[in-house]
Amino acid sequence: MRAGDHIETPDIVIKSTSILALGSIGDKIGTVEEPLSPEDHQMDRLPNACDQRVSVLQTDDYVAVSPYTPLSQAIEAMKDDEGGCVIVSDDGRVAGIFTERDLLNKILGENVDLDSPISKWMQPLVETLSSEATIGDAVRLMNEKSFRNIPLVKEGELVGSISVFDIITYLAECYPKETMNLPPLPKQVMDTVDGG
Repeated sequence: MRAGDHIETPDIVIKSTSILALGSIGDKIGTVEEPLSPEDHQMDRLPNACDQRVSVLQTDDYVAVSPYTPLSQAIEAMKDDEGGCVIVSDDGRVAGIFTERDLLNKILGENVDLDSPISKWMQPLVETLSSEATIGDAVRLMNEKSFRNIPLVKEGELVGSISVFDIITYLAECYPKETMNLPPLPKQVMDTVDGG
């Protein structure tokens, strides 16, 4: 049996760990057999999150507006979206997206007509994913393009949207022990003293 090997029988699950001799670092002197905890056994059965389809996430909680919607109404509608965006939809197809980033960079501090159509302010080139895409596909696209929201389409029609918050929530629910018990960063020194 090698370190990290698992043996399963109907009654017991064993994992192997190695012990290193302190006198000669790197020399394996023995192997200790220890039972897997129920949490370890459960983790073996959990699917790999990156391979899960985005359909396991809540994808129907998006806000869509017409390209002719006034900017002021689109901004109000955006307040209802946890991801901070509105998807601009024209006859069921994605025509654009307007995000908090667009609001900050194009609108705030500028003299704009709040009655102008959102189509004037939206990003017309929108990267989408199929509703059959994996969570791994979504994370890669979000990471590569710095997106926080991705519309989902099926046969060209808008069918949903996922946000970085949806993915974080999914990971925290599937892997609570791992996400809630992350160790602190080693040798972390804070810039300022906070707290009492």
